[in-house]
Amino acid sequence: MADVWPNQIEGRTRIANPGCFPAATLTALAPLLADGLIEPGNIVIDAKTGISGAGRGGGESAFGFAESNENLVPYGLLRHTHMPEMARTIERLSGGSAAGLVFTPHLVPMTRGILATIYCRGRATTAQCLEAARRFYAGRAFVRVTDRPPQTKWATGSNLAFVSYAADPERELVIAMGVVDNLGKGAAGQAVQNAI
Repeated sequence: MADVWPNQIEGRTRIANPGCFPAATLTALAPLLADGLIEPGNIVIDAKTGISGAGRGGGESAFGFAESNENLVPYGLLRHTHMPEMARTIERLSGGSAAGLVFTPHLVPMTRGILATIYCRGRATTAQCLEAARRFYAGRAFVRVTDRPPQTKWATGSNLAFVSYAADPERELVIAMGVVDNLGKGAAGQAVQNAI
């Protein structure tokens, strides 16, 4: 992930580019995990993606516009392709176990974009989460930390990632939100960023 580990990418000849869901999810989680503001276990990821984020699925695709218009559908339940990638990164960032990780992607009737809403356990305040993210991403041109919940339109056609947080320490609840354009930061844009 170009914005999470830029120093480890520099000078490498081969890079594994992250998927679109990990780009949205882990960009939001990384500062919290690195600062120990949330527990790495039992994280629940509820992600919404545009039609282009679900893949084509071959000739009998259920992901075309006609099937997706005026519809909202979960897919890839319990065994989504990006689960192992997200679990390993959560463990690497936190030094703890990602046991209990839940990831449910949903296909929504829009062309592109991903919004990941992530539910975590922790006693941090909203201000602490925002400050941790601003510190973590200081000097990184493609991540925007916002006080408002991010919207998919903000990232459309770009290599930008938007993150924000809402927390209730009394309930030990932290909500992290990440938005990317699945075809930009979630794929081609981040590949170019990794190559530079």
